[in-house]
Amino acid sequence: MTTQQIEQFFRKKAKRSASPDSARIRRQWIHSVTSLYDEIEFKFLARLIKEKVATISRRPKTLFEEALGEYDINDLIIKVGDDIAVFSPKGRLIVGAQGRLDLEGDRGVVTFVLNPGRWSIVASRSPTLRVEPVTERALLKAVKDVMRA
Repeated sequence: MTTQQIEQFFRKKAKRSASPDSARIRRQWIHSVTSLYDEIEFKFLARLIKEKVATISRRPKTLFEEALGEYDINDLIIKVGDDIAVFSPKGRLIVGAQGRLDLEGDRGVVTFVLNPGRWSIVASRSPTLRVEPVTERALLKAVKDVMRA
């Protein structure tokens, strides 16, 4: 392949833009993540935040997905004492789900998946995928599990 052919390949690629449908899917995905974060902050952790046991912040980041293009989305950071747990979106275009985000801490990772408008926690992957709904207890346990003892 010549340099000109490679440059032409890049020019064609640069002209491609995300479809209007991609923009709608991106907006819905960002809304789903933001809604989960709001539920965590204003419902599940509200008492602990009010008591100043926990603090929450959001940190912007940029993701790129081939069919959706580049977009900005937030991580959610929960701080308790000197430990943190970070909810980090991984992508909307996930096999077997409508999106995925990971809860990451010093002691591991817990995966959350979005399926028909509802967030679930991955309880096990083997021998088959098993998920449980995101409840206050399940979420608090997931955060505890990824934080140092």
